[in-house]
Amino acid sequence: MVARDLALTTRDYLRLGIELKVSGELLGTCALWGINAQCRRAEIGYILGSQGWGQGYMHEALSALLDYGFTEMNLNRVEADTDPRNERSARLLDRLGFSKEGLFRERFIVDGEVSDSAMYGLLRRDWNQDA
Repeated sequence: MVARDLALTTRDYLRLGIELKVSGELLGTCALWGINAQCRRAEIGYILGSQGWGQGYMHEALSALLDYGFTEMNLNRVEADTDPRNERSARLLDRLGFSKEGLFRERFIVDGEVSDSAMYGLLRRDWNQDA
């Protein structure tokens, strides 16, 4: 797996593609967005096609992205917002060292479906790049 720059880097947004080294097949993306330079904070987002599930690709990609965010961008905090029903995403965030910090009830309505939002945070001082 290798991250591919999709040329979508701005002052408040960095998105990378996740591709297989062998074939160059694009499996998904990961991003730091809503970057707040003054507070040294950003949100993390990610999506992976089902063909890449359960193979450790997203863990590898997010580990590299977080390392870049904390070391090169000098971030102090990274936040994640996920649907609490997405157990795979919650386990991934846990393995990366994020702490579940709260639950926003009925935060989103998508196609008429009301859903909650689980909020996670990771501080630079808690980041373990070997996670």
